[in-house]
Amino acid sequence: MVINCTSSTDIISLDTPIYDPFGVVYSDIDPLTIDGYKTVIVEPNFFDEKDIEVLHDKGIKVIAYLSLGEVNPSRKYFEDFKEVGFKGENGNHGSFYIDLTSDVIKDSFIEQIIPERLAKGFDGLFLDTIDAVAPYTDRSEMEADMVELIKRIKISFSDKLLIQNAGLFLLDKTHEYIDGIGIEDIASGYNFDTNEYKIKSEEAFQERLVLVDETYQRYKIPFLIIDFANDDSSKVIVKSRLENTGHAFFISNIEFNGLPSLNYTYQKMKKGA
Repeated sequence: MVINCTSSTDIISLDTPIYDPFGVVYSDIDPLTIDGYKTVIVEPNFFDEKDIEVLHDKGIKVIAYLSLGEVNPSRKYFEDFKEVGFKGENGNHGSFYIDLTSDVIKDSFIEQIIPERLAKGFDGLFLDTIDAVAPYTDRSEMEADMVELIKRIKISFSDKLLIQNAGLFLLDKTHEYIDGIGIEDIASGYNFDTNEYKIKSEEAFQERLVLVDETYQRYKIPFLIIDFANDDSSKVIVKSRLENTGHAFFISNIEFNGLPSLNYTYQKMKKGA
């Protein structure tokens, strides 16, 4: 079971209408069951041209997931990337860190991988695993390569929406190329070591929210908050924290499995209403 909840104010995120409400689903799902969203972020392998047409007929924009910093063995281009060589393994997800210093890799994204995805009719890309080159990793020397790749994506597919997931450390260099920022673990989170969902302390939540607000004020790029919960009581707590933040948000399980229909009429309210 998952919950979708959206912001209830337009005071902070002035540019969120195309994303609010939004949903994220990485499981196989019948597009006929998806209702009430303005944007959905999906695993592209589960959607074909007809599926996307169904959602477009409902006025829903469809964004395809794309990992830039890591590759899973299930991807058909895994062996090609493996020949180039990896920069390590992510034990939490069973994926491998991509060598972005390789022009072969970057060209493959631009000339093959992305065109094949977008040919189905997707409205944009959700650029994930940007943190693979974060300053606290031993792959930080590839920061410039990540920026170059994102820039090339924007130039090559300028009519498509690009949502950067996390990677705030690169925003001073990537903000002009993207149309939204995904950020996780604001009011809640997930511990991969213990496989447990958690609710953040009020202090930790406020610190994360200040980070979001200050970053938004600096770059004026809409935030899409993604939080996690697996029981009804936790979802209620997370929703109560996020619904007056001024940012669009979505609450899911860690696998992003399933997507509820939103059959209510969404209406913006002033902050504090």
